[in-house]
Amino acid sequence: MMKDWKEDMDLLYQLFEQEASNYHRLIKEMKIESKWLREGDTDSLMKSVRSIEERIKTIRIIEEEIRRTSETILNGLGKGERDRTLSCLSSLLPPTHQTRLSSYQKTLNQLKAWAGQINDQNTTFIREYMAFLSELISPLIGRWSESTGYPGHKSPSASPSYALNREV
Repeated sequence: MMKDWKEDMDLLYQLFEQEASNYHRLIKEMKIESKWLREGDTDSLMKSVRSIEERIKTIRIIEEEIRRTSETILNGLGKGERDRTLSCLSSLLPPTHQTRLSSYQKTLNQLKAWAGQINDQNTTFIREYMAFLSELISPLIGRWSESTGYPGHKSPSASPSYALNREV
């Protein structure tokens, strides 16, 4: 039983390595996405977005595998009914494993935060660019809709045909 537990821990550590590696790749791709956003290269941007989506799917699969593996370890330790979190698992492990598990969790939290910051920067850039375009285009749209040549345009001063005559 002790051997199975150690093998499961080795698997868990391998999964953490895979997750960290995929977060590094995600961050790299998000930086590339930033570049394409700023350069306006839509074809490259779309490829980058698809790559990011695939990387996120892979990370989600790995996270689910981590959850299952940690539950298997907890069950193997006879603690399956307790809280099924990595924190609970860590509290049941020898100090060397606690340290290693804590290190992986800290690294992954930092990578997630870094990815979140890059995503926030990209989102802010998109919002600011959309606001810029809106400010740029709105005067043109305003003039176009005010034009009498616009089909179906009715002057705002003309009362609609269904308006009631208030004079009695």
